[in-house]
Amino acid sequence: MKNFIALTFFCALLVACNSNDDSNGGVIQNTFKVKTSSVTNVGHQSAKVFGTFGSSFLTSVSAYGICYSTSANPSISGPHTIESNYDIEKGTFSSDLPLSQNTTYYVKAYATTSDGTFYGDELTFTSLNQLYTNGGGVIDTDGNSYSSIVINGKQWMKENLNVSKYRNGDVIPQVTDIAQWDALTTGAWCYYADDTANGTTYGKLYNWYAVNDPRGLAPIGWHIPTDSEWSSLITFLGGYNVAGPKLKNPVPLWSNLTQGATNQSGFSALPSGYSYLTLTYTPADQPFKRLGEVAYWWSATASSSSTAYSYNIDLGNSATRSSIRNKTGISVRCIKN
Repeated sequence: MKNFIALTFFCALLVACNSNDDSNGGVIQNTFKVKTSSVTNVGHQSAKVFGTFGSSFLTSVSAYGICYSTSANPSISGPHTIESNYDIEKGTFSSDLPLSQNTTYYVKAYATTSDGTFYGDELTFTSLNQLYTNGGGVIDTDGNSYSSIVINGKQWMKENLNVSKYRNGDVIPQVTDIAQWDALTTGAWCYYADDTANGTTYGKLYNWYAVNDPRGLAPIGWHIPTDSEWSSLITFLGGYNVAGPKLKNPVPLWSNLTQGATNQSGFSALPSGYSYLTLTYTPADQPFKRLGEVAYWWSATASSSSTAYSYNIDLGNSATRSSIRNKTGISVRCIKN
């Protein structure tokens, strides 16, 4: 009898072990169908959520995306995205979610096959109320100090640059003659309307030759933001159509026609205008324009041999990316390395 019981136990154990083996003798791994991988780039009105599929499940998926809700257990019966951006190399897909600020959200990745809809684990996060924190500030070559903010993981100057020397101490010339400025192919600066008081409020206006000079316009440890760094900031603020008010300092310096300045970004933009933007110089040109109505900033990225990318905001809600002539005089912000 004891021998029979032992033999029965051995056979049951053998069957149990074989049920986890494939026909080739390898162990079958437990596979998942869909996972909610991570939540990144959480802002006050957006966040990016990643999902992934199990390898054996991928070929049968007909639809996939992210479900999101302010209540637990979101599903495709409520708000959800429908994506087509699965990255085979990374094994992931993602969704940029439109959100309300300072709100807790629940998210799940989902995938639909002929067998139904399957969900990943639920993740939760809270969108931001304030978009920025205060940074440590910076001092330029002239000894001017600037406040700074940290936004979207980057530390930006909160004020326009007002330095008169390159990083190595070489002087950047101030040029006040329009014909001389128009002929330049080297760095220069001016005040709006050649008025020192405007420099105190708005900083200096630089041509792109100063921005691009290898001696360095930005303070040590900082640089002029690239086109992609500017673009990332605008995207973080909700995109070009809505970023304007979030960048503007709501002070009387902006025209009373401006729309809804909130400064949610902490960027504190002032309407510093521009100089020497004309395409063809004539002596009758008015070199300074639109103080109180527009703010322009250089990027460090050339768009051609004679132009570079810039970003501006005006009286409306939009932010604009432009390709403008290198000899234009506009403001500069710096970003920490």
